[in-house]
Amino acid sequence: MAPAEDLTKAREEYWRGDPDRAADLLERYLEEVPRDVEARLLLARCYSRMRLGEEAVAELEDVLEDEPDNAEAHALRGAEHYFADELDEAQEELDRALELDPDNVEARVRLAQVHVDLKEHEEAEAELAEAERRAGEDEDLLALVRMGQVYLAMQRRESDVALELISQNEHLWEGRPYVAATVRSNQAIIHARRRDYAQARELLVDALDLDPYFHMARGLLGQIAVLQKDYDLAADQLLQVVENSKEVSGQIYYALATSLAALGRHEEANRYYAAALDFGLKGFPALTAKLAVLLPDMRLRLVLLGVVLALVAHLAFHAFAPFAALAVVAAVGVLGWQIVRGGR
Repeated sequence: MAPAEDLTKAREEYWRGDPDRAADLLERYLEEVPRDVEARLLLARCYSRMRLGEEAVAELEDVLEDEPDNAEAHALRGAEHYFADELDEAQEELDRALELDPDNVEARVRLAQVHVDLKEHEEAEAELAEAERRAGEDEDLLALVRMGQVYLAMQRRESDVALELISQNEHLWEGRPYVAATVRSNQAIIHARRRDYAQARELLVDALDLDPYFHMARGLLGQIAVLQKDYDLAADQLLQVVENSKEVSGQIYYALATSLAALGRHEEANRYYAAALDFGLKGFPALTAKLAVLLPDMRLRLVLLGVVLALVAHLAFHAFAPFAALAVVAAVGVLGWQIVRGGR
């Protein structure tokens, strides 16, 4: 395939939702045409979609070294700061992108998301309104704007507004896999908040069909599977997150450990309970994780529970009437059983 054909095919593959294939073609193309800025920016987008943030940043830094005033490169660099939760740096890069190109709708939407995360909702709303004005009738750009508006409504806890925006703009998500995956994931979060886990799960599966590198969506799917006691699915999804994502929360490690413990894979589970504690797990889950780490043998944990229940029973029957004492012992027993079993 000629270099120009590689570039054309790479564009098609990227927008079709296959950044891996697009990256392969672009890497081959850039061996022949190493200073093609358009190709390098597209390669940075591919790396970003594959959650290879360091590789994406390296490409963008190369572009900016050659073209310090490249607005798209600044916008994409700002996006990488945003994904890394470096909001001040993201805002600086995005402001620079808009200084260079005020019509850059993508930069405006990303800047609005930065404002949302900083709890600056009025500023975000104004930025999105300006983005919509500049987008005009361009449906690709309008899809980005609506995505930003959905995110703002979600963070304002205006779930019905977010769902209405999604419903009204279904035509915009078609043929735009990355935007559609983000919207479906946000939609799933709303349903999960409402404890409609079946609907949330269905939406997350859709999101991952569109963007299999979407680790946040995969992590949420795994956590929902834990709640539904579908431990095989939970372990499969959460292991993929742990193995492929560089930013894994203590809660993800804990959910993975819980799933593995339920499947009888206790040695693996205890390793991830320890990781959950290392990554700042708090509250009741931290108590169960600490016990699993301190007493990795389930039989020892059961013995400890028996001793605790015997002590509680002794004290309760001396302090309360028999019925109340039984209630206390039962409550402690249920809680203790959950702790011993790893939070299940």
